[in-house]
Amino acid sequence: MTQNLPRFPPRPSDTAPLYPADELMKLQSIMDNRQGHLPPPPPAPPRRTWLGKALALVGVAVVSGFVWWVLQPSEPIDKPVAQPQKTAGEFEFTTVGQLPEPVKDSDCAAHATGQTQAFFKTTPCLQLTRAFYTAKLQDGRAVYSSVSVVKMRNAEEARQLRELTQKDGTGNVKDLVLDKAISVPPLTTLANGGYASEQRGQEVVIVESDSPNKGTDALAHNKEMKRVSADAIRLASSFGG
Repeated sequence: MTQNLPRFPPRPSDTAPLYPADELMKLQSIMDNRQGHLPPPPPAPPRRTWLGKALALVGVAVVSGFVWWVLQPSEPIDKPVAQPQKTAGEFEFTTVGQLPEPVKDSDCAAHATGQTQAFFKTTPCLQLTRAFYTAKLQDGRAVYSSVSVVKMRNAEEARQLRELTQKDGTGNVKDLVLDKAISVPPLTTLANGGYASEQRGQEVVIVESDSPNKGTDALAHNKEMKRVSADAIRLASSFGG
């Protein structure tokens, strides 16, 4: 007995096209039209020019320098500036506000007393330069020194002047307190304190020092003032000549 099986449509040949040729052409046309309506791709970023690179490098250098500066230890703006001191000695001398600069004169006779004044009248000096200083003693007392530099015409005249001023009662070059260029009450002169002198070629350095606060021992006070005057001679190197 023969069984009746269902009939299926015949299978298309493997070589038969899936779509007709005209359908494929339509599909290709549709795809081409869609691509024509797509938005254009974004423009590529511009390449860096040499100028841009250079500016970038400068920026990096500036930032690096700023960072280095910030990290450096800073010094206080009010850091005191060291002031040059005069040549070293036993005492520390400073000028006073009344006479911060030396004073000069070519008439030594007008600024001298006694036999020293008479000497200058017959043997004129070339120049007289005087400066005024103050210092502190070890006990805190103030002492004042008048430093005079007398420039004579030659070394022999300078020697004669120094020998004359070293003798008692022969007068001297006026100190700046006695000459009323400086006021240091109750002192009216420094001649009652201590004296020292030195010859430097044709120049003679004369120093007189005293303190308004004298001790009870007059001899000890005079000795101390002479020590101050002897130390103050070195100050003439800063303004003499």
